Amino acid sequence: MKSIAPSLASAVLLGLLFACAEAPSPPEPVRIEHPELALAIAILPEPFEATKTTGDTFELTAPGANGPGTIKITVGEPSNSGINLVEATKARKAAFEIAPGGKFYGTRTLGGTLGNVYTARGSYRLDDGTEVEETWAFALHPLEKNRLLSIRYTYPTGESQERVNQFLYLLGEIEGLAPALP
Repeated sequence: MKSIAPSLASAVLLGLLFACAEAPSPPEPVRIEHPELALAIAILPEPFEATKTTGDTFELTAPGANGPGTIKITVGEPSNSGINLVEATKARKAAFEIAPGGKFYGTRTLGGTLGNVYTARGSYRLDDGTEVEETWAFALHPLEKNRLLSIRYTYPTGESQERVNQFLYLLGEIEGLAPALP
């Protein structure tokens, strides 16, 4: 009869070696700043990558099953008469409805680190016939409450569940970037 002790000992030894091996450490959190817009993304969530962090637009991209998606974050000019987030959302609804092949899917009101955030989601057809979906968010700039903060996520249709979840997670990471003290 063959002894199983050597093979059992080998299996235990291999198990101990794998248990002692260091697990890969998670990647360091990435903070992205856009000084001209006085905005930062505290921790850039997966799968986003910053593609533009200067000028008048903060731009991110994310890969997807049917193609990449793009987030564009813009800040409006200061307003002395106040910012009406509900009207901004209604204007986006109207823009979806008049676009070629446009469909409007609805709005949401959210609360979070940016305060009240109003969203609108819809789809339309590009000039080349490609259909895209967009999710928009409107909020007040975190440091300059008299400026409209607009966040637009454009992505291929058919990926809304995953893309909206990515978008909502990103919204929680946007914060004001105070100017550096001299």
